[in-house]
Amino acid sequence: EEDGVNHGRSLLVEYSIAAGETARFFAPLKGLDMSRADFLVFLARQKELDAFGGKILIGLRDVSGKTVTTDVRSYMKRLWSGPRSAWVQVAIPKTEYRSLDFNQLERLEIALTAGDQKISGNLVLDEISFFGPSELVFRSNADNLKGFPKTVVWDGRVRELMQIQNDHKLIQAVARDTWQYFENLIDRQTGLPVDHIRVGEALGIGAYVSPTNLGLYWIATVAAFDLSLISKEEAIANIRLSFASFKKLNHWGVGYYNYYQTRSFGVTREYVSVVDNGWLAAALVVIRQAFPEEFGKEASEALKKLDFSEFYDSSNGQLRLGFDADKGDFSPYHYGLLATEARLASYVAIGKGDLGKEHWARIYRTLPAEWDWQKQTPQGSVRELFGVPVFEGFYTYLGKQFVPSWGGSLFEFLAPTLLLKEQELAPKGLGKNNEIATDLQIQHALQERGYPVWGLAPCATRNGKYWVYREYGVPALGAKGYADRGVIAPYVSFLALATRPQAAIQNLREMLLRYPGIYGEYGFYDAVDLSNGAVNPQYLALDQAMSFLAMANYLKDGAVRKRFHADPVGKQGEELLKEEIFSLN
Repeated sequence: EEDGVNHGRSLLVEYSIAAGETARFFAPLKGLDMSRADFLVFLARQKELDAFGGKILIGLRDVSGKTVTTDVRSYMKRLWSGPRSAWVQVAIPKTEYRSLDFNQLERLEIALTAGDQKISGNLVLDEISFFGPSELVFRSNADNLKGFPKTVVWDGRVRELMQIQNDHKLIQAVARDTWQYFENLIDRQTGLPVDHIRVGEALGIGAYVSPTNLGLYWIATVAAFDLSLISKEEAIANIRLSFASFKKLNHWGVGYYNYYQTRSFGVTREYVSVVDNGWLAAALVVIRQAFPEEFGKEASEALKKLDFSEFYDSSNGQLRLGFDADKGDFSPYHYGLLATEARLASYVAIGKGDLGKEHWARIYRTLPAEWDWQKQTPQGSVRELFGVPVFEGFYTYLGKQFVPSWGGSLFEFLAPTLLLKEQELAPKGLGKNNEIATDLQIQHALQERGYPVWGLAPCATRNGKYWVYREYGVPALGAKGYADRGVIAPYVSFLALATRPQAAIQNLREMLLRYPGIYGEYGFYDAVDLSNGAVNPQYLALDQAMSFLAMANYLKDGAVRKRFHADPVGKQGEELLKEEIFSLN
């Protein structure tokens, strides 16, 4: 795997093989791309290798099922001798496997074959790997893409952006740069976007895609057409190629798995996430509205198959998190809070008729007061919504009342506003709460913590040579509350264009001024650590798409939201937004 590095152990193989028989063991490669490799190499300990009386065959299999094997005896070379052991290196040239598709390797197999006598004993193997140019994994994946950034810090562009005084023109310029992610980081053969990339010292490509990433790529393509960054013909061609790949994806009944390899379509984990499939369903709504002649029928058929009623728990009226196909069971947990990104999946489920409006009412506004582990004991009153008694609860922070999210990140509060007209249709409900949450995030960062910029949300940060994705937020704004470790995600400011546009744009300008390394060829990087000013030079498809869609809504008067609400699914759910009044002063 991209970041799979394990050290400190060797592989001990104990064998007992009858005369004329073969024993095999293998490692699944799951569509691994090693197209730039030169050799397949490993080490074997000398004394066990000398005692082995049969043949050792090394085989590779690609995703088509084709397998090529070769005898290691021709490629052995003494490597080194230590005080307790000597090792032999086996280096098999890639040319021995020339007929295989090295873009999609499925299995590495080692076969031990006995001759005319039974053999038994041990083998000790180590450092089984592919060998080639530096950054081999990156280079092998990069040759599948349309492009890749050539620089890390785009100093000249930052200076240009800083000179743009007009807010509208600034966002236009950033939107053009941000779109380059979806212009270039697409598999040329399958049309699927990669999950993330890293530039700089630790080059990396996450060559896999989630239902969310794919759905947001489709919506971003529509938005790029709306912004005149691409033609209608280009937008349709982009969606058509990736949609053809989408139809080939293996899935569980009514939902799609979390991640697929972008080239081989291999499933990395058989887990079906409700929130991910909610974004996918919303995207199908948008593309059938944008290009009905091209995708109306296919998108509608795919949307119909996404049946969210399968995840509904009638005991509490809420959606389960997902289905684990490996275990054959649904998650025991639920999407239980309204002020989270999961409300989009609930909205779509109701809009398409999978669930009734009472489901919306049965999602908690605040968790039950008796759940004493939550950050605050909620206050509020009971009101009836769609025939269901609803406790319209709230928390209080810095003198303001608000409906909490799970972790207190602006991602949870604002991500659904990319598609839902909450500010317009729910001025006393979700729309009002979104504005309060934004204000509290700003106040917490700038006044309570003394940060120069704001925007706490899940994001990717550096972890030595590698990276880690962590959840951050304002603890007091969440029922559980994510930690605030001074890590700021620029994409949050773009989401806030829906609630506090002037403050959001000023925040972005401040980031460019204080942390010029925050900006690369494809726009703002994912995070900056305010404790030391360290920028993680990484782009995530999810965060790039959210930023781009938020900019498209800002620049084109809510164009993305308008397309979604023009569809029967979007219209059907509008009552969910209009009817509710939160108990907020």
